[in-house]
Amino acid sequence: VSQPGCLALAGSPPDAIARNESDVNVTCDSLRPQSSARKNYFTILGCLNSGDRRAVLAEGTFQLHRGIAMPDNSSLVGVAVDANGTRRYPRLRIAAPTAMTSFVVRIGNASSLSSLTLDGAENLRGFEQDCCASILSVMGGGSVVEDIEASNFSVGAGVYIHGAASSGNVLTRVHIHSCYYGLIFEHGLKQAPGNVFSDGVIEHIACDAVTFGGYGELHTSVVRDSGYDCGRNVPRQPGGGIYCAGNAVGGVIRENRVHGMCGQGLDMDSCANFNISANMFHTSVEAVYPEDGHCYAFATVSLLDTRDTLFQDNIVVNERGVVLNEQGPTLVRASPEFDPDRMFTDVDWSAVPFADLPGGSRTAIGLAVLRRPRHGAQPAIDNVVARNHFRASCRDRADAEEPCVGVGYFVSRGTGSDENADYHLQNRWSPTKFTANLVEGSDIGSKRCGQNWYAAEEPVCRRGSGSPCNEDDYEHPEGNYRNDDCWEYTALVGEPMKLDGIGRLRIPLPLPLPAIPKWHPPPA
Repeated sequence: VSQPGCLALAGSPPDAIARNESDVNVTCDSLRPQSSARKNYFTILGCLNSGDRRAVLAEGTFQLHRGIAMPDNSSLVGVAVDANGTRRYPRLRIAAPTAMTSFVVRIGNASSLSSLTLDGAENLRGFEQDCCASILSVMGGGSVVEDIEASNFSVGAGVYIHGAASSGNVLTRVHIHSCYYGLIFEHGLKQAPGNVFSDGVIEHIACDAVTFGGYGELHTSVVRDSGYDCGRNVPRQPGGGIYCAGNAVGGVIRENRVHGMCGQGLDMDSCANFNISANMFHTSVEAVYPEDGHCYAFATVSLLDTRDTLFQDNIVVNERGVVLNEQGPTLVRASPEFDPDRMFTDVDWSAVPFADLPGGSRTAIGLAVLRRPRHGAQPAIDNVVARNHFRASCRDRADAEEPCVGVGYFVSRGTGSDENADYHLQNRWSPTKFTANLVEGSDIGSKRCGQNWYAAEEPVCRRGSGSPCNEDDYEHPEGNYRNDDCWEYTALVGEPMKLDGIGRLRIPLPLPLPAIPKWHPPPA
């Protein structure tokens, strides 16, 4: 997410210009749209730079020739109008293509932004020089954003929180849609105090709806119907709901509902120190349409090379067994081309691809805890997986000739072991601990490779035993902490990985033209 050469394009001219071009006769507590985009811009900016440092916008659309960079300690507010049971906010809209700016609004320190619709109208062209292009740019600390809609930027983000000094910002009831990325927490953001996004809706995002490059908190929000195309050209590449790669600072993901993704609901790669609690992650066949055959997810949630993370009190559902299209039922499944690191089998030359999965390549997984068989990969250790309900099933969708198997949770070889530990403690045992997890409704409860810990403090776990036993503990060996007999890879293979500790986007910004196609709704 942090990229060299990121330019912060100027969003406003000097105060003197703002005073000269603004309408000196207006009242800043009731601004109305004017026919000139330049006049709208300078009038609003003049109020924000006035003694009160406040601009209140009345109903209507304010065309702008460039984005507004709010000065510190200022307030930009819209007057909401109730119409037919819905609330309508004043709209700030970029009027025509412009390379002068890469945002509609940029908020700085100790400021407030509320009750507005921010519309990029696909006219922001400053993105070609700015890695942090977004409808709303948050670059400062201690600001409050409430009741905002951010949309229409197919080559940038809806909301981008960036800059190491950005902290303690609170974003509430923000609706992000129709952008390439949704919400981005940039690498370099720290925990104390963190930036919080809550009670929002993020939908119709081409790539990843939420990206944790640095520390951030996502609470009580809905993330849906996204990830339909991260690729710039053929082949199309699915995105997902929440994405993290290389972030060791961590974050909080709590009480959210994530569903309708083209790819995975939660996709974590080489991350650490997250608290993921009380969420609903749901992957269903309805999220895949006949024209979107590229949509693919071997699991609803995957924790790949992830450590020191708490995953508790979540509901994880994978019902993406078979999707019907014009040619008949086609299984959305794993295949060798989607397992380049061979995490679902041993690396021995004679090993059958996907041999560790109960259904082979035709397996749908709820939660996958994975470890790459490569030198330098971050070990998958010291996680806690507790009191979750995993449900993965193909029972109602698989046809007799091409059966599918749903597995509540799958744990790969190499997990629970830290070969990077001090040489005196080579292959130090650092298990992920599984307790009180339910698998009711899954075709198979779990497959447990690696060397982890399943309610090991309880010597006997019979069918129907309650906490701390996992619901299917009785189906696994009583010895060896209830691991199955597939502990390790025969060897670590491939080029050594080099971890730089920098959280990153799935596809770097800025994006080249042409723009990604806009969100296309599912067929009726």
